[in-house]
Amino acid sequence: MEKTRNIAFFCVGRAVFFGSLAICCVMLAFSFHPVMSFRAGAIMALMMTAILLWYAMTAPRRPPKRTEVWIYLDEKTRPMNDHARRVFSGVMREVYGLYARAAFKASVGFFVVSVALQLFGVGPVYR
Repeated sequence: MEKTRNIAFFCVGRAVFFGSLAICCVMLAFSFHPVMSFRAGAIMALMMTAILLWYAMTAPRRPPKRTEVWIYLDEKTRPMNDHARRVFSGVMREVYGLYARAAFKASVGFFVVSVALQLFGVGPVYR
């Protein structure tokens, strides 16, 4: 199952990367107001956390054939019996949970930076 875990880590990581890229683009759009930029990043990272947690909670009910990981697995490593499917869903739940924790930490970090900037009186930058 280590091969499955590595592939799941890659597939979920790529999806989280693209979500993080979108968050960075929104934060860049609000760069004229640093407090609002970091607060928007915190809210969007928290939304990503909620989505990843939902995927982690529903992983046992999702059939393995409907995941991206299934496409990358070769025929002999695909889960075919019930025990292998339970292990596969456990791996997916673990990987989603790992990325959810990372997104939550990023969200808290963004929020702390926005509060610190607000306390120091950093406002909008107009030129």
